[in-house]
Amino acid sequence: MPMHKFILTLTCLLALLAGTAHAQQQLEIIKLQSRTADQVLPQLRPFIEPGGALSGMNNQIFIRASDANRRQIRELLAAIDRPPRRLVISVRQDADSTSLARGGEVSGSVGSDRVRIESGRTVVSGTGVTVRRGDDVVRGQVYDSRNSGSERVAQQVQVVEGGRAYINVGTSVPVPLRQVVLTPGGAIVSESVVYRDLGTGFTAEPQLSGDMVTLTISPTHDTPGSHGPGSANVQRLTTTVSARLGEWMQIGGSVQEESADRDGTLRYSTRRGSTGRSVQLKVEELP
Repeated sequence: MPMHKFILTLTCLLALLAGTAHAQQQLEIIKLQSRTADQVLPQLRPFIEPGGALSGMNNQIFIRASDANRRQIRELLAAIDRPPRRLVISVRQDADSTSLARGGEVSGSVGSDRVRIESGRTVVSGTGVTVRRGDDVVRGQVYDSRNSGSERVAQQVQVVEGGRAYINVGTSVPVPLRQVVLTPGGAIVSESVVYRDLGTGFTAEPQLSGDMVTLTISPTHDTPGSHGPGSANVQRLTTTVSARLGEWMQIGGSVQEESADRDGTLRYSTRRGSTGRSVQLKVEELP
């Protein structure tokens, strides 16, 4: 057979086979019940057969594929196209602090009319003793104080699986703002007030697999600082964890310790302090 006739015959056979395969692929429109097309298409596309087509809009998807492949897609949709499960996320942020202060001093006035040595008193509370002889006064004092405190913050928010939840409770703190702009005519000074939000809360994104939940969470705990207007004590934590529904789990914590010692000829003081914080969460399914 001449070469050009062989090529022509082969081309016709290929076209016939392609036409037959295309004829076996039919278009089907499926109406979704609980999800949108944007939510289900990413999960279905890996299963469409070569040469098939899959698209969608709003609550409908369009499939052009063989009978077997369309049946496979429908079976997948039966598992995917269901109402999202409702969840409640609980977060506890606890803080415990202790402080210890100890010290002592000697103060008073000793000497003659011509030469007198005096030491001022600085400690305002504690156990002490005073000795007087004429114009001479000597005071001795020691103190030992202990303080402890705790803070418990519990928050809850509802969200559907795959959604994003955010909650924050706090206050807005005014912060003075001064701006100086240099111009050819001189400096222009403008003063205003901006507000900084301080509070406790978290952002969470849960994903479910059976009775296990994978959660990306970012809890925050901000309090006013002691270094002037606008200063703040800021705590940040971002993590991804997996847990069983209904179980508490600890996702983070911190310990901060401070100490200071002062020694002098007539006085000494020691201060110790520590603050420990922990963050726990639980995810439950709502009926």
